[in-house]
Amino acid sequence: MRCIMKKNILALMMLLGVCAFAGQVGLPTENMALPDLQGDYLVCIWDETANDWHSGFTSYDHKGSISIQVPELGKWYWVGLWDEQTEEYVYGKWIGHFVTH
Repeated sequence: MRCIMKKNILALMMLLGVCAFAGQVGLPTENMALPDLQGDYLVCIWDETANDWHSGFTSYDHKGSISIQVPELGKWYWVGLWDEQTEEYVYGKWIGHFVTH
């Protein structure tokens, strides 16, 4: 009986250890609220470190929010909405995720 109990306790400790590190796997996702706008807008992501656009622009789906997986830790990214009709930015926000020890 003692042997079974020791195995169960060991298994529980291992499970708790794995769960403690599970949140650190992969890159974080940023969930951003966006303004309620009508019309055609593009979502743009600027990589400050690379001094270039992170990826191609995507159409804004007017859901009121977007989820963006942070491309890389330790960098700043600017997320903006481009108004295709007036050809100007109508919204922008800086995001960044940094590891501290």
